[in-house]
Amino acid sequence: MSWSRPRKIGAALAAVLVATTLAACGSDGDKQADTSAGTASSGFPVTLKNTFGDTTITKRPERIVTLGWNAQDVVYALGETPVGMPKVTYGPTADGVTAWDAAKFDKSKTTLLDTGDKYPFEKIAALKPDVILAPYEGFDEATYKTLSGIAPTVAYPGAPWQTTWQDQTLLVGEALGKKADAEKLITGIQDKIKQVASEHPEFKDKTITVGSFGADNYVYMPGDPRVQILNEMGFKNAPGVEALEKTNTKKEFSLAISKEKVADVDADVLIAYVDGIGTQKFLADPVYSSLKAVKSGGVYALQDQQVISGMSAVSVLSVPWVLDQVLPGLSKAASASKS
Repeated sequence: MSWSRPRKIGAALAAVLVATTLAACGSDGDKQADTSAGTASSGFPVTLKNTFGDTTITKRPERIVTLGWNAQDVVYALGETPVGMPKVTYGPTADGVTAWDAAKFDKSKTTLLDTGDKYPFEKIAALKPDVILAPYEGFDEATYKTLSGIAPTVAYPGAPWQTTWQDQTLLVGEALGKKADAEKLITGIQDKIKQVASEHPEFKDKTITVGSFGADNYVYMPGDPRVQILNEMGFKNAPGVEALEKTNTKKEFSLAISKEKVADVDADVLIAYVDGIGTQKFLADPVYSSLKAVKSGGVYALQDQQVISGMSAVSVLSVPWVLDQVLPGLSKAASASKS
């Protein structure tokens, strides 16, 4: 799937960007600096740590570019509008955004960026951002340096693609000078998750595996936000998933597993992304149908890409939307499963 695709930058493009960025930082930026004294500078500068070093933001950002799945959700939830954000290609709405961002997106204010194969550095620079928010996106250090040449870039603090939704929210909040508001958003979602756990005792201590099944098979690791939030709802990771995590020396958010080994990660409840083959083929397959979760009714097979995307891109906006979509099916699977 598209989220694991590596990006590369060329030396020639990096050189072009240096010139482009210098030009973009001219009179317009000086005028903003002159008119943004006072409240715009309150609480700034702020320095945020990431896996490549430190990022310092000197004043409250006005022109915000986001990269990755979730940063724009936090920006919207904090009452701001990005000038640029990625175009959604997996389960998009007609406008090319996620279902939970659809009501907030305004194409006259936000440019959608095609980030499918590589980052459009020149287009990002042309937007003259004050900050680039990418606290989850798993790019390399060369990409980080190129982005930082355009604007201060808030990158992921630990392993790529594994920043918790809470840390993503807090990083964006701090970058925008809205830490207290971000903390309130986190508390609101945590309260919602606690309510779900309380209303669904069938989730408590049921083992769970989340995987993508079809031509290739992937299992999502405990560090992945989609797994973390299920743990917060009461589920615990299947023993086979925990054993697989011990082999995860590179701290990947998912690991490939051969079809013959799928039984090793069997669980009380299996959330199976089957958009590649469809639910019927998945359930009819002799290997998948032999799993305990499938036999007991503990499988929750999903092929709707918007719902899969909502479960995968955990954020303060996606969580309420996706819970409405999945709780009936997830509750049915948990109630039917046998420990």
